[in-house]
Amino acid sequence: MKRIKLKPFVKISMIGVVLIVFLVSVLYLNNNKTDTVSKNDNDFTYVNDYIFDSYYPVVNQEEKFVRPYTSETVSIYKNFYDKDASEEEQQNSIIYHEGIYMQNSGVDYKSEEGFDVVSSVSGTVTNVTEDTLLGKTVEIRNSNEIIIMYQSLGEVLVKKGDNVTQGQVIAKSGTCALNSDVKQGLHFEMYKNGSVINPEKYYDKSVKELTEN
Repeated sequence: MKRIKLKPFVKISMIGVVLIVFLVSVLYLNNNKTDTVSKNDNDFTYVNDYIFDSYYPVVNQEEKFVRPYTSETVSIYKNFYDKDASEEEQQNSIIYHEGIYMQNSGVDYKSEEGFDVVSSVSGTVTNVTEDTLLGKTVEIRNSNEIIIMYQSLGEVLVKKGDNVTQGQVIAKSGTCALNSDVKQGLHFEMYKNGSVINPEKYYDKSVKELTEN
């Protein structure tokens, strides 16, 4: 079979056309990808929104939890309700309010005199609220796994967005409708991965121990 020889200028023209087609294709794909993301970004539903808006980094994995008070006059008024606790402890973990019995989801502390409420662990203040039933509340997160709730407060000394260190005074003791007979108290709750846990079991344990167990 006789081979057809292309003239040099024809070869150059063909190579040029191929290159132009390739470049145009790349530019088109790039522009199309950019337009799709920029135009439809608001339609995306992220699996975990906190990755972008509400991520709270772990401050110190070796930091150990301390009691939310320093005064030696403070004692336990109501225990955390634990199904495995003794009958006496369970009876002392039931809250009665307006004809309703409730299992206590935290520990209630009291004193005959006012006391400082301190941050049990370093973290970020994620909420400061006031409720007619629970009183003034401060929420502090050490990470997305560990959330600490301080309720039944008097004067609050921090605001949402503040970074606090362990042992820092964040509020004064107070009262709330659930424990109206306690004038100087604190309702204290701890959460791990969204589940409430007994604070009395985790004092002097590190953040690392808590997150790994």
